[in-house]
Amino acid sequence: MNFVYLIILLIITAGTLFNSIKWGRFAQREHYLPGSVTKFYFRWIRTKFINRFMFFISLILFVVSLWIYYVPLLVVCLTIFSPLGINFKSRTGEIVITERLKRVNYLYYSIVLLISLVSYLFGYGYIFALIINLFSFFIYDQCLRILQSYEKNISKVFVNDASLKLNSRTLPVVGITGSYSKTTTKNVLNQILQVKNKTFVTPESYNNRLGIAKAINENFQNEDEVAIIEMGTYSNGEIREICSWVRPHIAVITGIAPVHLERMKSLENILDAKSEIVELAGSVVINGDDDLLLNEARLWTNQKNVYDCSITSKDAAVYVEHKNNKHDIYIEGKFIDSVSGPKLLQLSISLSVGVLLALDLNVKEYFKNLNSLDKTEHRQNIIKSDYGHSIIDNSFNSNPMAIEYSLETLSELGTKNSKRYLITPGLIELGSDQFSINYAFATEASIIVDQALVVGYTNKRSLIAGFEENNTPVNWFINRDEAVAFLNSIVESDDIVLFENDLPDHYP
Repeated sequence: MNFVYLIILLIITAGTLFNSIKWGRFAQREHYLPGSVTKFYFRWIRTKFINRFMFFISLILFVVSLWIYYVPLLVVCLTIFSPLGINFKSRTGEIVITERLKRVNYLYYSIVLLISLVSYLFGYGYIFALIINLFSFFIYDQCLRILQSYEKNISKVFVNDASLKLNSRTLPVVGITGSYSKTTTKNVLNQILQVKNKTFVTPESYNNRLGIAKAINENFQNEDEVAIIEMGTYSNGEIREICSWVRPHIAVITGIAPVHLERMKSLENILDAKSEIVELAGSVVINGDDDLLLNEARLWTNQKNVYDCSITSKDAAVYVEHKNNKHDIYIEGKFIDSVSGPKLLQLSISLSVGVLLALDLNVKEYFKNLNSLDKTEHRQNIIKSDYGHSIIDNSFNSNPMAIEYSLETLSELGTKNSKRYLITPGLIELGSDQFSINYAFATEASIIVDQALVVGYTNKRSLIAGFEENNTPVNWFINRDEAVAFLNSIVESDDIVLFENDLPDHYP
């Protein structure tokens, strides 16, 4: 191999190593799931014509590079800067250089360097290194797959420590899962229990195996009297594994909805995955307005205490009625007490009262001196901007169930002279229903909003179609920052702006 070919080989190798910055972000945002990097790479490729064109050109240039030695440099440039829209710097949150990410990167580096070394030693030129460069996203995915079992095994000690710490005490453990309102219900229950008890609560977003273990190891105290643990899942078996060492006494399921439908494929699969929380629990608290849960609950009633909690029916074990920012609480049709709070908390209050019943606590005692309950941050919080207009911040709570509350709040605020704006990238992870649900969202929002600002490529077509067909002015922006800059140039002080969802920056 002559010197020129060696230099080209080194440049190709360096470019492939550099791409790990992008793929590491994809992997970390998708919880290191094997296949996720390739899936999001091609999602970006499909979204923009320029990305499809660049991918096609890179394949052609690869073939040409078999005869023209400087062409691989063009391929490297294309793979570094494509897909367009993916920046090496994060927008919605910095990548965290964890030990796990380091291990994935080290394996990726080793594979890339080994292939380049073999190419050099055996005189193959740069051809194998260039193939790896073209498909570096796939190589990174294989590293995730190779390390998956190893990562689970080395984390067993960490999880076992958390299990011993949590189960060393005979305190009740409440596990909360569902397609929506998990965090809100956890926080509402915590506010209620703290009237008389010291509680341990998993922090926001710490709802998977390692997140829960980390929270317990770092924050659980011997003085804690109740543990409240939120559990999320991306696939069947995850909640069952968490419950095997958390061992919840009371299971709460907030509801079943087409959230993560892209991963779970059907509502029945989502129901099965969420229902794993029930297996070891003695009592089950469910959203009594969810038909899927009610039907499933018939299988549990012979072995467990089941509490159906409703916001629509006084016949439920717990019913909460909302009027004028006040929640009236009924147990088996009998009025118990009231507490102030926004409508968004109605279901969470109902489920929390169900937990109090399952714990055999005196509900009146807990609400006697509890005047009001607060929302979780970024869940329809209303704030004033520097420009004087009101902002409804629902950035982190977007799902088909929450939209109704968001739009209702938007319609209630302001005066007859106020303009109402919506900034949204739409809803994600809805599988085959994604287009129809986002189109329906735009149609429903058109009744209320004066102007819509659509962000990103992910739901561009469905949202714009919904707004345009209902004669609602709509503008499209490549990212949220551009949408906000445009809004600030036209908004007045008495206007209202709803921020509904904010895409992680690995989404188009």
